[in-house]
Amino acid sequence: MRTGVVTEINALRGMVAILTEDDEFTIIELLSDSDFDRGDHVSWADEYGLGPVTYRNLSKQTEAEVYVQNHGVGRNGLRQQLLY
Repeated sequence: MRTGVVTEINALRGMVAILTEDDEFTIIELLSDSDFDRGDHVSWADEYGLGPVTYRNLSKQTEAEVYVQNHGVGRNGLRQQLLY
């Protein structure tokens, strides 16, 4: 089980950056009107899985199907990964 905190959201593109416990980011793409906000704590079972995965919003006690784009993204690559 992996966990992190939502730190950045590009609402126009549906892209979300999650800061993980190893101080790197996981980038996900929302596949629906999922309810993620900055500061939300999230978890997922497949630590480094890519593609469609279920993420759990621990702050709101909800689940959402998302598309995992990348893991291990550093701060320098964050803007590019979020498609700003």
